[in-house]
Amino acid sequence: MSETVLPNHLIHFSETSLLKLPTSLYKSCKAYLSYDDIKKIQKAYSFAFYAHSGQKRKDGSDYITHPVAVTEILLDLKMDPDSVCSALMHDVLEDCNVQKNNLAKIFGDDVAHIVDGVSKLGKIETKNISDNDANNLQKMALAMANDVRVIFVKLCDRLHNMRTIEHVPRNKQILKAKETLELYGPLALRVGMQDIRAELEDLSFRCIHPMRAKMLENAVKTSSGGRKRIVTKIRKELKTRLKSNNIQDVAVKGREKNLYSIYSKIKTKHKPFSEILDVYGFRILVDSVDDCYRALGIIHNYFSPIENKFKDYIAIPKTNGYQALHTSLLALEAFPIEVQIQTRSMWATANMGIAAHWGYKTDDQSKGTELRANKWLSGLVDLQKKSSNPSEFADSLKKDLDSEEVYLFSPKGHIYALKAGATPIDFAYEVHTGLGNSIIGCKVNRREAPLNVELESGQTVEIITSSSSVDADPAWLNFVVTSKARSGIRARLRNQKTSSARKAGKFMLESELQRSGKSLEDYRGSTLKRVLDSIGVTSLNKLLIELGSGKRTGNIVAERFYSGLKIRKDSDNKKIKPVFISDNHIEGVSVVFAKCCHPIYQDPAIAHSDTERGIVIHHNKCKQVAPFISKDPRYIPAKWTTNTKNHVYTAKINIVTVDEIGVLAEIVSVFTKAAINIEQVHTKNIDSTFSAFEMEVDVESREELQYIMQKIRSKKITSSCTRLINEK
Repeated sequence: MSETVLPNHLIHFSETSLLKLPTSLYKSCKAYLSYDDIKKIQKAYSFAFYAHSGQKRKDGSDYITHPVAVTEILLDLKMDPDSVCSALMHDVLEDCNVQKNNLAKIFGDDVAHIVDGVSKLGKIETKNISDNDANNLQKMALAMANDVRVIFVKLCDRLHNMRTIEHVPRNKQILKAKETLELYGPLALRVGMQDIRAELEDLSFRCIHPMRAKMLENAVKTSSGGRKRIVTKIRKELKTRLKSNNIQDVAVKGREKNLYSIYSKIKTKHKPFSEILDVYGFRILVDSVDDCYRALGIIHNYFSPIENKFKDYIAIPKTNGYQALHTSLLALEAFPIEVQIQTRSMWATANMGIAAHWGYKTDDQSKGTELRANKWLSGLVDLQKKSSNPSEFADSLKKDLDSEEVYLFSPKGHIYALKAGATPIDFAYEVHTGLGNSIIGCKVNRREAPLNVELESGQTVEIITSSSSVDADPAWLNFVVTSKARSGIRARLRNQKTSSARKAGKFMLESELQRSGKSLEDYRGSTLKRVLDSIGVTSLNKLLIELGSGKRTGNIVAERFYSGLKIRKDSDNKKIKPVFISDNHIEGVSVVFAKCCHPIYQDPAIAHSDTERGIVIHHNKCKQVAPFISKDPRYIPAKWTTNTKNHVYTAKINIVTVDEIGVLAEIVSVFTKAAINIEQVHTKNIDSTFSAFEMEVDVESREELQYIMQKIRSKKITSSCTRLINEK
């Protein structure tokens, strides 16, 4: 203790004078924890008590009552001692000027880490996420991925806050309730804590819509009298049938729908209250998986199954670990019932999620749940690393907290669970990032399908790949639904940008070196290393990327290369060789065509190395570049190769005609007959006699443009037809 420097308000805390645990906490601890565990929890309670000394809640009670209430919820889940200690101290970093290293020295690294993670979780804002809020989401994800217990403590903290939310101002109540529905409810579902999720949803619903909740609650109570008799009768019938068929240790319970669940179904399925409430729910609990399937067969023999209403979540569990057999039947000849069949450990997992792991330490089922949930949480770290900024990560995380899923098969029979609305691209990235990065097509149930098709449960998806490098299409981001696919596509698009920058940088440097009759091939081994060292870069590849992205200037870099071979640039004596435009590329680098002069195939052209746009092609008479052609080495003569003439280019022309009705229609008909597309038309009156039409048209070559212009000039209505190339 002597090495730990604590704030003044914790001066009374010491291990020799600990406070007694509140009676309720002590009883809950004694039920399943050892003497040493309880001693550690007693120390955590004393620390929290002194840390929050003098602090009050909104209702006027001592603040310590809140962490104690949160801890009681965790103890009901039979959580481990470190989680319980963290619950008692979950607010001390945020509110009490206590440092993380203080907690680590007294309670250990695990407790300090959980408390720190919960503090970061508390900073999340889901409305109008700013970069700062999104950054907290990143910290939250990293904390969760390293220790899932952070989520348990935070969910229990939020649950108690929602239970006592009436003491908070109304505007904050609404914000907190919406945040709970948007983030914490889905989080509870994701880790399988169904009971906590249901209570969080109901409390939020009552807060946001108190009148609707009250009306719905009264309606449920009014109809519950007759319902209870029916439920009791069906429950006895089910239990009798199961026991008579040698399933002895069986429990049959009637399931009550929570208010928010009823409200959501009324709202989304547009069904009346009576129709939703008339579906009776039952849960059958047995001891083994074998008994689950036997029970299913027995009740299907005695009651009529409803078609297409069976789901096997035991063979194919949900990603949050939930397992059960779901079936719908007609009981007592008239009543539709929903039945869920589970083992008792599956039921515990469904209610307590991964927390069931601590209560069922020898249960392989709950361990599987923990592994599945931790796999999702760990995936958030990878998502965070691939996201270019905090807001992108926050958006991906929120979109990923969705419970609707489809189950798909690979050609080898492996099962993959994806979000509803998933496409073959989502599937490819789910299987393996490398598969997503090389996808060029797909087959769904052995038939070719588009990459944006929405997949359905039970389909077999085969991904067609390419062995060569494939560029990602930015349009894919419009229809993929999983965060893994979105982050993978964005990462590829960034890499493609880097690749383009490297090619552009190489083009710029080669063009500079050409002025002295040299090329990059002349620089090898120690000569190249000496040049790179003088520039201050570790590799030629890095230098080219920095050149292409505008971080370095080509002629300055070239001077260092000249020095490396002890030569001088002689731009006056060396004639610059032209570069060739082939298939809208120059030396493998994509080009863009300047909109100031609209160059087209067969035009005399100039290539300009622009740090922002890459290589830009101008008409050599463009007034934007003419002053720099002989002065700036970034402007290089360009020539067209023959394989560019099948591309379409935009040309700009100006047509002056007599001002008569129907002249525009007559001009347009000329382009239509020639199968030439008109991109834009701007009209203006010159005077009472003449009008002008400025047009952008798509042509394949200067030859085709001259042909169509000659056709326009031959019209009687035409006064002139000229090309606009922004000449000097």
